[in-house]
Amino acid sequence: MEKFSQLSYYERQKIYTGLYEGKSQRAIALSIGRDKSTISREMRRNKDYIGYLYPGNAHESAKGRRYKNIAKLDKHPELLKFVIKCLKKKWSPNAAAGQWNRHTKNDITITDEAIYQWIYKDPHYYDGNAWIDLRKLLIRSHKNRGMRRRAPKSNIKNRVSIHERPAIINQNVEVGHYEGDLIFHSGSQSANILTLIDRKTKHTILIKNDNKRSATVIGALIQNIEGSGLAIKTITFDNGSEFAEHTKLNIKGIKTYFCDPGSPWQKGRIENLNGVARRFLPFNMGASEVTSKLVQDAQDQLNHMPRQSLAFMTPFEASRAEGVLCH
Repeated sequence: MEKFSQLSYYERQKIYTGLYEGKSQRAIALSIGRDKSTISREMRRNKDYIGYLYPGNAHESAKGRRYKNIAKLDKHPELLKFVIKCLKKKWSPNAAAGQWNRHTKNDITITDEAIYQWIYKDPHYYDGNAWIDLRKLLIRSHKNRGMRRRAPKSNIKNRVSIHERPAIINQNVEVGHYEGDLIFHSGSQSANILTLIDRKTKHTILIKNDNKRSATVIGALIQNIEGSGLAIKTITFDNGSEFAEHTKLNIKGIKTYFCDPGSPWQKGRIENLNGVARRFLPFNMGASEVTSKLVQDAQDQLNHMPRQSLAFMTPFEASRAEGVLCH
């Protein structure tokens, strides 16, 4: 037997519209995929002396009857306001919950699971100006990884395997050990953004490039390092040809390592960062729309987003605590 779910605001809106148009309860039930008894019960519970309530009033009335099971976010307006603000800033529920729990001065705490449940129970939320679908503020889930083709061998000269990388890098006890990759946008497989993340502090660097020639990509990275004064000890790349001129980084004292071909999970931090960065720089945004200012703004937001792995500090705070220059 299918589990009963509470009527949503939009279902109540359709019930109200159907009644206004003179439709029967059976016809209304069919239009929203519900049983006729559900419509009858709804009309009986949410009415006044005139008839069925306006959708908003009916929705609030139904919520009031369920008070003892009401979600914590509905009970505490200050907490709800904070979470909505975080979601609009494109923070994950995990980041929002962690930041609230870190700074709250009372006994009201929240978990990311509670936020997810609250969103999916009734995702339509009125923010004072308009109705919004809270699901659209979440990171899209990825499909399960399927079978992969056999990866070709790398043609990058003088590459050093990730298996030769010092063990201390895997321990994440030193700052300055980065992972790097490229992300692209629709309409171009040449223009790109070079993404880098520090394994310990999660400090993020985003660099816009007009093409993916290695001289361009590595040259822009060197220019960024010289301009920021950032101390980078190592960078781990994949085997893309855009990193072929990696040895130029040796002049800056930066050692480079490469994942096994076809094994991007060996640099999981940058893969995760790329997914989060897509919230600010979505793939369907045309390459011509991606300006240097937009990339800089995305970098700033990522460096000021709390991370669970940092006890909900931001990369900026973590870098500053390590005494590292972080713009």
